[in-house]
Amino acid sequence: MQLPLLTEELPEKWNLPSYLTVIVQLASIGPLLYSILHKCTNLTIPTAPVIQVLLIICTATNFVLAFTCKTTGIIFGQEHSIALIAVMFFMALVNSTSNVLFLPYMATFQPGYLTAYFVGMGLSALVPSLFSLIQGTSRYECRLDNSTGTHYAYYFQPRFGVKEYNLILFGWMCLTVLAFAFLHWGRHLLDKRATKRASIDILPPDESSPLNNPHIEAEDRRDSLSRYYILLACLAIICAQMNGIVPSIQSFATLPYSQLTYHLALTLSNIAQPVACFLPLWIQPRKLPILLVLTSVSCIFCGIIVLLAAQSPTPLLHLSFWGGFISVAAAVGASSVQAYLRTVFTAVIREDSPHNDSRLFWCGVFMQIGSFLGSLIMFPLVNIVGLFHQAPSPCSHL
Repeated sequence: MQLPLLTEELPEKWNLPSYLTVIVQLASIGPLLYSILHKCTNLTIPTAPVIQVLLIICTATNFVLAFTCKTTGIIFGQEHSIALIAVMFFMALVNSTSNVLFLPYMATFQPGYLTAYFVGMGLSALVPSLFSLIQGTSRYECRLDNSTGTHYAYYFQPRFGVKEYNLILFGWMCLTVLAFAFLHWGRHLLDKRATKRASIDILPPDESSPLNNPHIEAEDRRDSLSRYYILLACLAIICAQMNGIVPSIQSFATLPYSQLTYHLALTLSNIAQPVACFLPLWIQPRKLPILLVLTSVSCIFCGIIVLLAAQSPTPLLHLSFWGGFISVAAAVGASSVQAYLRTVFTAVIREDSPHNDSRLFWCGVFMQIGSFLGSLIMFPLVNIVGLFHQAPSPCSHL
């Protein structure tokens, strides 16, 4: 959410999002090591204490980030945002490991809690977005540099800076630590309520369900391996777009229109995510053809963003209001569909085989694999091949 401000101040400029995206995905070493220990050894890992410690680490790194995010240094002869990159790595180490820790842990609760988990992931984007809206984007005006005779963009200060913003999020993360402590060590209170509800909500088995009908073809059964593998592949594709491709090039697809466009694309996308995560409570398709069509819709939105970024610095209708509108609409559409499908795919995989906790573990693994591959593809295209080009100063035409 602070990238509209940081891309103007830090040495990487518009390439900063792609650097941070690949750093975030390099943190996949965390879930990789956990997966090896979990699946290939007899070592018993106490999940809840590990989650609690990781949340504390993530909270501490948010505090450190507030004071160090603008510290730079020289790496291989070039100036880089070393503090931001280092802190982001450790923060991402926690977040990426959560994919293979949290989902299996959620299997110990009722299925409804899984949707609540993804709604919470959406709210984790909504709350920072609301603070970002209060903060305000960096407005600018064109001023004349008398020494050179050229115009430059003078950016007005937001209501509060990056430091204050991160301190607010530090307080928000402290609530996370307390919330999980109550969820786990106070879960007997939740279990009592769940038991009372279950005593009046038990329903007879649905004889028409594919799991109870022996006459349904194997490939149409919801517990079939082919269906499971397809769902995992779609989940990986969605996460590749959501966490790898779009974040790497969002700046190139929006900043040519204006910094306000970039700010709105990030903010409105994050506001749309929790709303999209709520939808599966009422609308949750289970048929594979429908899920494949929705995945294709997500690919179309992502393709529009890639196209606009590839056309930078003069993307479609870049001097028109409608160009910025299309850019923001594509960002919001992609974010909404991807957040919705991430929730749906995970919920459907669990419902297909409700007693197989391992499937939720592999959901987390494939979410991380997809995110990593998306970043791995985009980083060389942005920083080595130079497929995407930064626009000149918004006042350079004067």
